[in-house]
Amino acid sequence: MTPTSPERTRRSPRRFRLAAGAIVGVLVAASTTMAVVALERGPQVRAVTGDTALTVSQQGVTVTVRTDQPLDPSSADGIRIEPDAPAQIDVNGASVRVRFTDTLAFATDYRIVVPRLEGQTTGTTSATEFAFTTPALTVTTLERGGAFDRSAGDDDRIVRHDLSHGADETLISAPRIQEYADDGDSVVALTIDAEGTSHLLHTRPGEEPRSVSTPGAGDVRLLRASSDAGHLGYVYTGSSGDGAEVYTSALFMLDTTVDGSSPRVVVGLDGEPLQTAAWQFVPGSAYLVAQTAQGSLILVDSTGAAPPRVLGELGELRSFLPGTTSVVVGSLAGLSVLDLTTGSIEAVPGTAGGGVGSGALVVSTDATATWTPSEVTRATAGADAVTVTRAAAGERIEEVCVSPSGRHLAVGVVPTGAPIDGYPARADWQGRATDVVDTVSGETVARVTGTRPDWCG
Repeated sequence: MTPTSPERTRRSPRRFRLAAGAIVGVLVAASTTMAVVALERGPQVRAVTGDTALTVSQQGVTVTVRTDQPLDPSSADGIRIEPDAPAQIDVNGASVRVRFTDTLAFATDYRIVVPRLEGQTTGTTSATEFAFTTPALTVTTLERGGAFDRSAGDDDRIVRHDLSHGADETLISAPRIQEYADDGDSVVALTIDAEGTSHLLHTRPGEEPRSVSTPGAGDVRLLRASSDAGHLGYVYTGSSGDGAEVYTSALFMLDTTVDGSSPRVVVGLDGEPLQTAAWQFVPGSAYLVAQTAQGSLILVDSTGAAPPRVLGELGELRSFLPGTTSVVVGSLAGLSVLDLTTGSIEAVPGTAGGGVGSGALVVSTDATATWTPSEVTRATAGADAVTVTRAAAGERIEEVCVSPSGRHLAVGVVPTGAPIDGYPARADWQGRATDVVDTVSGETVARVTGTRPDWCG
């Protein structure tokens, strides 16, 4: 019934005001209670940041625990890492930072235990911990099914070997794989058909391989991929698909994060396609270092956002110093290390000379390895060189390279008298295997079949 009494109508707003006041009172009480609870409880973790996957390959990786209130400096007391690992710990504002000063063990469960987080203003305390598992020690190799001109037989395979757990995974299987690139998240294979035409196949775990476009039906070499940059690149010689352009050893980039993306030519300082003799991605970044056909080294943004920068004519591009962004270059005088952050270059003593089939590489900031067909030796600053490993009877050492962590060597061994497989580029010895060797102890961790370990770039 519609109300007709003026008195009843006037009382309705009053009742509304009383009800609204009661609701506000309840909300204020609830807010006060929540504030009291917040003051009574200890600091709570809001987020934990830091790429723990890098702890096996880089020193100085930092894990940061962020809380919901500023912390008293005493919160650093008693923090421990299980199993024990060297680290620097500091408290700043509402964060606890744990900086690992050395690399961690592969395939290991770690815990950062914080027994007492104390609020700086409240004095209340709480405890927390953060657990993570480090990646397994892996190496990827190319296992060829026979000589290039075989009319039948097994396909070639790209196999990732999990040395921590003794498991193997075939990433791609295809006829005549010339080379490949494994960035840890995906793999790209360069195959050659019977007519000699290059084809690219790209796949991720659980996916079927898909074709990747190239500028034309020319020659593709020096395939590289980077999950950090989200790009793959290669050097191309040949005509464009429409025949309008002709490229000679031109570097191309392709964005692997966008399905169906087209390759983009990388331009040099003169705005023309960059003719490239060697190149590698800078670890942990979207940049790459390329060596021009004239011998100069150039720093290039793979996204094309920044212009290229000349590094100088410093020698032949070899690799990156493990765990860093410093470039290792070689010349007749020996190896040198270029620090990309400062621009300084420093010669590596004891790496000059060497005969046919021998080589040298930088293992760490204070250690080098040299090798001959019969043995690998390791030299440390201020100490005599020691033998790391020797070739077994009936075998010879063909190639040595260092792992991203610097803690292992991939030693390529070939049976005496083995024939060449006859691939038009990146030919290799049939029956080749790879020994994974600890750089310090000389222990052979594993022997895996195949060639072209991904550590070798």
